[in-house]
Amino acid sequence: MFDRTALAATIAAHGPTARIVIAAHQGSSPREVGASMLVWATGQSGTIGGGALEHAATLRARDLLATGGSRLDRTALGPAFGQCCGGAVTLLTEVYTTAPADDIIARPTDNSPMPLAVKRLFTKARNEGILPAPHLLHGWMVEPAARPTRELWVWGAGHVGRAIVHTLAPLANGGITWVDTAPDRFPAAPPNIHILPTPDPAAAVALAPPTAEHLILTYSHALDL
Repeated sequence: MFDRTALAATIAAHGPTARIVIAAHQGSSPREVGASMLVWATGQSGTIGGGALEHAATLRARDLLATGGSRLDRTALGPAFGQCCGGAVTLLTEVYTTAPADDIIARPTDNSPMPLAVKRLFTKARNEGILPAPHLLHGWMVEPAARPTRELWVWGAGHVGRAIVHTLAPLANGGITWVDTAPDRFPAAPPNIHILPTPDPAAAVALAPPTAEHLILTYSHALDL
């Protein structure tokens, strides 16, 4: 899935960022379709499987940072790198200066108009709530945006709440909502944390999804209760 939060944080910290994603493969592949990594001028994060394929992709991504845009590369691993797995991997590399905002990130790799098959995926997502799996479809790369699979609500922005939030914030697949009585109760928070100041925190409990988990750490025993 397309992790917009990680991309936005990387752009904010390092400027233009190249994202490399496995768009397709035939035969063996070091990782699955949708696996991705980020590359910026002085570093990188994530992995598409390591080894010679990733090294070559990283070098191409750094070259692309200078010009912007995107590129699609299909590599047969045996002939290109002498790897014994024998598969062919297609990589899409794109330079971003802002993170996309859509729930489904669909874009052409060959300047073709959006095909009917991709339009149908959007219709299915809108009408049935079914997000597509990452894949390359008729020249278009389609990826759903990553969504939290575990919701945590932290009640209280004191020293314990701050330590817990900043420890958990980098973990994948987690959505954190942080609640306290006023905006000035909160320190600067990572961009993936939802800050919720409210003078009556107890009234905000009804806003939490039924599957959320809660850590209650306010400054008041009465408020905790």
